[in-house]
Amino acid sequence: MINIKENELYKANLDDLLYQKHQTATLLYQINHSHPEKRIEIHKSLFPSLFNKLGENSWFETPFNCDYGKNISIGSNCYFNHHISIGDGAKVQIGDNVIIGPYVGIYTAEHPLDPHLRKEGWQSASPITIGNNVWIGANVTILSGITIGDNAVIGAGSIVTKDIPSNALAYGNPARVIKILS
Repeated sequence: MINIKENELYKANLDDLLYQKHQTATLLYQINHSHPEKRIEIHKSLFPSLFNKLGENSWFETPFNCDYGKNISIGSNCYFNHHISIGDGAKVQIGDNVIIGPYVGIYTAEHPLDPHLRKEGWQSASPITIGNNVWIGANVTILSGITIGDNAVIGAGSIVTKDIPSNALAYGNPARVIKILS
């Protein structure tokens, strides 16, 4: 795991964090530039070494991007469409049987409102949790500190700024619960 304390300010440009990001970027380059015929081999060898946890039968289309990887835990039977980006300064936990559409961004980082702190490179990060059996549509943005409950559906193009309960259909900008699914 990356040594960033939840909700505390840190500088993302410190040498050890930059080194860890560089190691992850090198691995992602191999993954994202692999030939389609080698993709299964890549999934078996490189993807498990990237994440804190990667469950069985989870699949990633490329390109895929993340900051560190080691803060990400993914359950079994998950599908990530192309152009997924996970900013994992804090823990990102994704349950089993999760489907994530293309161009989804999951971002744990927060930046201070004070421009002097931003200029100096300070930021913080809050964890994101996505439950089991969740479907996240295309072009969704999930912001820091969010929990999405089991069996929830997030409509395409939504920006998730607040927790979404289990069994809810939510969409919009910002996303709001439209109805509870049976």
